[in-house]
Formats: sequence, structure tokens, C-alpha cells
Amino acid sequence: MPTNKSEPLHPYDPHRYMGTLCQVGPLSSRVNLPYANHSGGRVHHGNRVACGEVGEFVVIECDEIAIFGRILDVRLPDRERLSVEPGIGEKHDVHPIGSIQLLASFNLSDGTVQSGVTRYPRLGSRVYSAHPTLVHWLVQDTKGRKASSDGISFRFASLPDADGAVVGLSPEQLFGRHCAVLGATGGGKSWSVARLIEECLLYRSKAILLDATGEFHTFADERVQHAYFGCNSGPECKGDEVVFPYHDLTEGDLFAIFRPSGQSQGPKLRAAMKSLKLAKAVPALAPNGFLVKADQAKQPIEAAYRDNVAKVESSSADFDLALLARQIEQECVLPSADYGKRPQAWGSLNGTDYGWCVSLVYRIEDMLQAREMACIFKPGVTTPLKAVVDRFLNDDSKRVLRISLQNIPFAGNAREIVANAIGRHLLGLARNGSFRSRPLLMFLDEAHQFLDKLLGDETSRYCLDAFGLIAKEGRKYGLTICLSTQRPRDIPEDVLSQMGTLIVHRMINDRDREVVERASGDIDRSAAAFLPTLGPGEAVIIGVDIPVPLAVQIDRPNAEPESKGPNYQEHWAVERLE
Repeated sequence: MPTNKSEPLHPYDPHRYMGTLCQVGPLSSRVNLPYANHSGGRVHHGNRVACGEVGEFVVIECDEIAIFGRILDVRLPDRERLSVEPGIGEKHDVHPIGSIQLLASFNLSDGTVQSGVTRYPRLGSRVYSAHPTLVHWLVQDTKGRKASSDGISFRFASLPDADGAVVGLSPEQLFGRHCAVLGATGGGKSWSVARLIEECLLYRSKAILLDATGEFHTFADERVQHAYFGCNSGPECKGDEVVFPYHDLTEGDLFAIFRPSGQSQGPKLRAAMKSLKLAKAVPALAPNGFLVKADQAKQPIEAAYRDNVAKVESSSADFDLALLARQIEQECVLPSADYGKRPQAWGSLNGTDYGWCVSLVYRIEDMLQAREMACIFKPGVTTPLKAVVDRFLNDDSKRVLRISLQNIPFAGNAREIVANAIGRHLLGLARNGSFRSRPLLMFLDEAHQFLDKLLGDETSRYCLDAFGLIAKEGRKYGLTICLSTQRPRDIPEDVLSQMGTLIVHRMINDRDREVVERASGDIDRSAAAFLPTLGPGEAVIIGVDIPVPLAVQIDRPNAEPESKGPNYQEHWAVERLE
């Protein structure tokens, strides 16, 4: 047994003995629990020894290997069922039996911990109740990494059955392979995210939070920088007002916002965007800012297109959007003048084509005038979000940037598209090597709103894939993501499977639990049965670098998110009429 003072006492304590194995299987084993019917358990050196309770962690003897497990159920043989019922049947000794899920292996010779079972125990192997210190040490000692006093450790939770023993996990364990905070409404997801952010503030970190609902405006630490879109008043409107100008979007983003229908509007919209890019590149062709094509010669425009093909064919939206409706009208012309007699010139306006595009024109004009869309289409002199992000990344005094998306409307899928554009910008910076020497962590609240989104119809599909790409390749460039969602079933499985660490709160929906089971090899159906019974703030931490699924109590954050529902007792109270 190692003698390092950071390692726990020997796991085989005779005072914590609880029974012997009577059956061994590949995933679980059965154990005789002679003390399970004793009320109250025992107390040894101030620690309670339950000796046979559901959820209790145990250690199984296996020569120089200690097998770590968890009790899943406790029962009596059928013939002894009535022996514990007062007043029924004769009083006899009972012989409880429990099922143990095998979780991890602990090598007593070198102190290493490995997920899974490296060697199976034998029938008759002794089983001991795991000391809380051992549980705490196993979680922090994954792959032989001993905790040091000067190492970075996120202490955001405690063990509920170990007198408040603090759980400390390294950023590599939590975020090294991405992280997801999952759970039903009211389970404590917001507290978990808030505590993780507060831990980030203690170190020289860089993190960006996309706050979908504005609930995290309560952060008052000067190391937190706030930015918001289009808010006039309210406590959530703190920090810098920002915009996301349409020219920072792509043609595909605008297609998703304006939603051209069928095969008539889409080609005209695309042609209009290219014409406006050409008009900006060669102003002499467009005295009024847009290209007039009706009854005009084709040669000057075609020659200018050949000279500026790179600008015109780029995916950027670098043109005057205010002229888009008028340019669409100019795209609705006959292909040749004089009914085909002069192919070198365009013909007159085609009323039929324009009639098909009228609904698109009206939709564009309405959106350009909508007040809630001003942060995209009428940015004015307000600071662009990209500039705020770049300034934050270069400011050593700031650790966290919170971006409130609360006031971006869902109309035209604007909120989802802007969030996707932010993710695309960060991924571009990551690919250019911006985060290799200082990794960036991105928190995405209400992630189900922004992932697995296919916009458009069957003729034109637009996929919001920026965050999915970050999950799949961002880790290589120093960009990791922490998702938070109450609907895991709405997260693509290929994205959720990339999450190396899951912090799972109470989860009632069986489809959500099945998704978590498939995404994590460390949890099976029997272990998932614990999820609906978790209380507020309780969570199970599952991870590639965490040897055992660990039940913890998330600490109360200093800056509690504003996520409470309405107080009916206060606001609906009236004097009762007798």
C-alpha cells in the first residue's frame, strides 16, 4: 500500500465489514448482508457505517486489487419475506441479499485507479463499506494524478454522506473532453453552471457564457464582463450594449432569417445578394447603390463580375441590405430584350416572376423595420459583439464574458442564428491558434435551443452546426464547451457523445434518461434509476476521467441565478372574505 500522505487509509477495515460475495457476474455481483436488517447502522470513528443501504459505496477484496462498487438493491429471499412483518409468521434470523454494481479497480500496490474491473473477485470475497475519505480520494486520483496543494481544483460540490467532504475536480477532468449539465427544470442546473463559473473566477481563466434567458445577470464580480443585445431597462441590462451587424453574418444566415420559399424566391434572393456585392465593389455600375438590369446591356456587368468574382461569390453578407428588396425587383426581368431578339441585353420587368417574390419582399421589409431586429439590421454606431469578444480575450483583468441573448427575438430564428454565428467566430479563432496557450471555455445555456436545428424547407436546408463542430473538433485547438439543457433528447447523440463529463441532476423523463445511458458508458439502466429521486441541487457526476459515478450536493452559489418562478403567495394574496 502506498504511503503518500494524500492517499487514504487501507480500504479493508474490519470495523466496516458488511458481508461476503455469493454470486459474481460481469457487471454486478450479489452479496450477503447479515447486518442490513439492523436499524440505524453503526458508527465508527465518527462516520456512519450503513452496512447495506441502497446507494452505499463498497469495496470488495480481490488480492492486491480492491474492487469499488455501489449497492443497487437490497432484498430478502422469498421464503423470508414475512419474517420482518410485525405479528405475522415466526421470528427467525433473516438473510438479506444485495446487488452491487462493479465500478472501478484500485491497485493497492501502486495506488492507481482504473475505471471498470481489471480482475473479478471470487465467491466468498469480503465486502466492506467504503470510507468517505476513500470515495473522495478515488474521484480526485484518476489515472494516478495526485492532488497537490498548488494545483487547480474546482471545489463546487460536496459528498452528502461524508459530513460535507468537499469534492475537488481538476479542469482537465471537468472540461478536458467537454462537459454537459443535464436535468429537469428545478433540479439545480443553473446553480451548477453558476458554481462552475465562480470557480473559473478564482484562476487565470477565460470563459464565455451565452445566457439565453438573462438569469445570470446577478454576477457582480468585477472580473465578469457583461454584454447584452437591445435592452432598454431592467437589471439584466448591465455592461456593454452590443449588436451583431448583418454583414458579420453569411448569405446562409440571411437565407435562414428571410426564409425564401420554393424554387422561385431562392434563386432571386441569391442573385440579388450577388448583384449588391458587385454594386459595392464597382460603384460606377450602380449610381443608386443597386444594379438596374431592366433593358440594360449585360456586357458591363458581366465584365465587372469576372474582375470581382472572389468578392461576389464569397459567403459573406458584405452589401447594403436596405437595397435588397429593390434589387430583387431588378432580378425579375426577362432574360433577353425584344422578346429574345437582343440576347446581349436584359428584357423588361417580368411581372410574373416579381409576383412570386412579393411575399419575400414584404417579409424582408418588415424585418428590416422591426424594432427587435435592430441589433442585426440597424446596428448604427453601437459596438459590434465581435469587437467586445476580441477585447475581452486580450484583457487580463477579465475572466468571464457573459453575453445575454434574452432580447434577441425568436422571429426568423434570429436568436439561434446569432448564437450560431458567435460559435462560428470562436471556432474560427480557435482554428487560427488563438487559444492554444490560453484555453477558452464556452458555456451554452439552454443548449437545446441552438443544437440540432435544421432551418428552411425541403428545397433549401440550413443547419446550425457551429456548436456541434466545437464539440467534435474544438478540443484540439484549446476551445471546449459546457452545455446546459433540460432536454437531452433534443441534443444530437453525436454531440452528446463527445461530452467527456456529465453533471446529471434530477431527470424524470425516461427518454432523457435513455439518452444519458447511451452517451455514457459509466451508467446503466439500474444506475439511471437513481436519477428521478435526486433532490434539488443533487447531481451525479459521470466522466471519462472520473472512475466512478459520484453523487454530490452542488454548493450554493454566491451569485444565485434569477431562475425562480413567480411567487403566487406574495402577489396573489388578498384578504379572505368571511
